[in-house]
Amino acid sequence: MKLKNALPITLLAAALAACGGDDDTRYVDRDDPTPVEYMPVDGYVLGFWVMDTQDDCDGPCINDHSPYGDPLYGLDAAGQPAAPALNDGGEVGRVAVFADNYRLVTRDTGSLNNSVIGERFSVHLRARTDQTDAVPVMALAGDGGTALRVSLARDRLLVELPSQNRRLLTGLEAGDGWREIQLTGDGQRVTLSVDCETVEGFDVAPGVPVLSSGPVGAVVGDGFTGAVDLVRISRREEGNLFCAD
Repeated sequence: MKLKNALPITLLAAALAACGGDDDTRYVDRDDPTPVEYMPVDGYVLGFWVMDTQDDCDGPCINDHSPYGDPLYGLDAAGQPAAPALNDGGEVGRVAVFADNYRLVTRDTGSLNNSVIGERFSVHLRARTDQTDAVPVMALAGDGGTALRVSLARDRLLVELPSQNRRLLTGLEAGDGWREIQLTGDGQRVTLSVDCETVEGFDVAPGVPVLSSGPVGAVVGDGFTGAVDLVRISRREEGNLFCAD
């Protein structure tokens, strides 16, 4: 569903949210779950990628299951279009495998890159790596610089929010399994959870943007060696959708 040219994003978000309402659906017991049933989608969700390819792009891309339909485009180390390496084994879709500075990015013309996320937001990320160094796996960045950087190693997680001058470093039990990472802001506090446990948090500095005062785009990979199963970005505070009720 590609509606990004139909209405301004704020009006579209309100309309879609009103239609969908609040939904506590988490995991659905069925043979072929769809992303919407796995994690409910409304007009606040700016991007929801489960690493399935999209056929009608003007370059290799990953389908976006948010209402705005902004794909992630694949680029090689030289910034040239390159098809993603995908494996089976995702919770809903497939798994994107990263190496050699390959990255997935949203384009400047997309809705995400032209939207200010605001003080209330949620980011969900499922990723894994066997690397000993913490390397960025996902970032939000715009003309003003990096707004959010998430770096992962086999035994630690680093989340950086430069506008708030915050670095959240969390030790993890060593291993190369999936990490389910959720970062959320409610306008007053930012909370980081890993595998359904809250591990860090801080009260935001008043009058200072949590992420950015301008639009930002998404970058996945770009130096990371490992795999990513899911990336989800919302303009409102969400519960931890990785966790069953």
